[in-house]
Amino acid sequence: MLYGIVMDTIRDGILRSYGAIMWKRIVKEVNLPFETFEFYSRYDDNLLIKICDCMIEILNDGTRDTYLEFFGTNFIHYFYRCGFDKILRVAGRTLRDFLFVIDELHDSNRYIFPQMKHPLFHVTEENEKGATLIYKSMRHGLTHFAIGGLKAVASVIYNQNDIHIIVQHDFSTNDYSQVFIWVQFDNKNYKTKRLFNFPSLPDLSVTTFFQVFPFSILMNSSLRIHHMGKNIMKIFPDDTPLIGQLLNDVFQIIQPGIFFEWDKILSYGQYIVFMMENRLPLRIGSSSRIRLKGQMKYIQNKNMLWFLCHPVLEIVDDMISTGLHLTDLSLFDNTNGLLITGTSQQQQLEEITLRQNVWRRKASYIRKKLSTSHKTNQSLLYSTMPKHIARLLQSGVQVNSINECQPFVSIMFINVMDLKTLTDHLDATHAITYLNNVVILFDAIADKYDVFKVEIRADASYMAVAGIHDQACITRPSNGSQLSLMSSANGEEDDKEENDDQKKNLFELNSTEIIAALSLELLQASEDIHNPITNKPFDLKFGFHSGMAIGGIIGIRNYQYCLFGDTVKIASQMMTTGEVGRIHVSQTAYSHLVKDRRFTLEYRGQMNIEDSEPIDTFWLTGSTAILPTTKN
Repeated sequence: MLYGIVMDTIRDGILRSYGAIMWKRIVKEVNLPFETFEFYSRYDDNLLIKICDCMIEILNDGTRDTYLEFFGTNFIHYFYRCGFDKILRVAGRTLRDFLFVIDELHDSNRYIFPQMKHPLFHVTEENEKGATLIYKSMRHGLTHFAIGGLKAVASVIYNQNDIHIIVQHDFSTNDYSQVFIWVQFDNKNYKTKRLFNFPSLPDLSVTTFFQVFPFSILMNSSLRIHHMGKNIMKIFPDDTPLIGQLLNDVFQIIQPGIFFEWDKILSYGQYIVFMMENRLPLRIGSSSRIRLKGQMKYIQNKNMLWFLCHPVLEIVDDMISTGLHLTDLSLFDNTNGLLITGTSQQQQLEEITLRQNVWRRKASYIRKKLSTSHKTNQSLLYSTMPKHIARLLQSGVQVNSINECQPFVSIMFINVMDLKTLTDHLDATHAITYLNNVVILFDAIADKYDVFKVEIRADASYMAVAGIHDQACITRPSNGSQLSLMSSANGEEDDKEENDDQKKNLFELNSTEIIAALSLELLQASEDIHNPITNKPFDLKFGFHSGMAIGGIIGIRNYQYCLFGDTVKIASQMMTTGEVGRIHVSQTAYSHLVKDRRFTLEYRGQMNIEDSEPIDTFWLTGSTAILPTTKN
């Protein structure tokens, strides 16, 4: 499992290099519940791989290793920007020093991230041209993430931009990774000769040696314990044989994950921090455990290894469980102070953790409410303007710059002729109530079709349009490509809405056929709504026309999407010159209805159109087939 802070570096890298639209799309493709990560929560290791694969699919470029290395590089840049570069700078004077202490840097975070399973790094060989580094991890396939991090450290911290990293051997399995990496860099500090003359010191006796270092173990070339500090011996029962035993029988190696062999320790083990845990039962009890952490030193004149170590103790309870006391610890380090203050610090950490869990639950609840509110607001916005226009507004496009030419749309008007009757005989409240019932019925039916309701006019006329599509890239050449990109990218966020729209037109009707089918269903449904004054169905006039129209947002206070042009005017006149209970159709609309012969029409005659020549018009009388527009 990866901590959320690691995943946040991934998110940060994508936002900085590819933008918010890319991250939003990845969130949707990978099915993440939220767009951010909680630092101390843990996430599936495979999530990082899924994000890489998603980027390959979206960008159609690069490989999984390419993006893993990119994320590894940003991992270092992220902490550098957050002010943690000081920790990296004090890790070592040179890149060579840094390679030897990577594990220590990881280990120093065990208190903040107690469940972290960090990878292991240790240098096996080095020369003036670089070093061989072994990378081990319980996670599979993240080698190039580590490579990216190493390159970033070399560049950002040590100003070495000529570093080259090559995978020499990969012994990874499905369960873990073990990779030999050659890190090529200017390793001028390899075997630097010191110019200082140290004074010779008298030899120390074994007794004095182990008095100074009571936590230490001396081993011969067979890795058998030759001598052991008294403070280690006292934690084992008196009858437990220790001297002469193989070290691996008394202790097991916890860190690093290498075979404990004499030749390996001599070649590179002196640069590695070891951690061991007892195999044999302690004096305090068979279930007790103690961990010793330290470094191997080779004593050449004795041909022996000296493990200089100290017990890993964090709180007083650790001392009780191992049978140690403060007097057993060295007086020259800070272990005593840490243990004395550790209990109170642990309580503080527990309180902080408790508060953090409470806030985490609150944050999760707030995010859910925010998501619900966002969907509600988005639904409301989509009801007032076409979806692609709403997405442009959400992308930050200025309101009055949104205008477009729709090359072919079909516009329908319906007029409720009974409005005057209602207002003459009913009070305002009841008149509006009955009129609202009619509009609600219209909306419910129109919602099954791929149409957009433009407005309700003051004369109680209902205006709907079919065929509105995103024309942003056509009407704004100066920045059209950018707007088109935003529109399409945001459209990908709303695939569900797009799929719903497609379901509304399963038979692939053209915009005129959609309006025709809608008109027929509205006309039929209107027979079930009666005027309370006449106790008869409401008198309705229908009319529609097809052609070009100009659309855009008008005003800066109350946003409203409006359509303009001759198509709107002719559609309105089709309604006004029609008859109650009939659907009046223009010549242009007629020509698009007769192509597939799905509808029946009658010639009405020529009608005079304002500012235009007379045109032939028709009555839409029915359909030749059942036209289901939605899935049952």
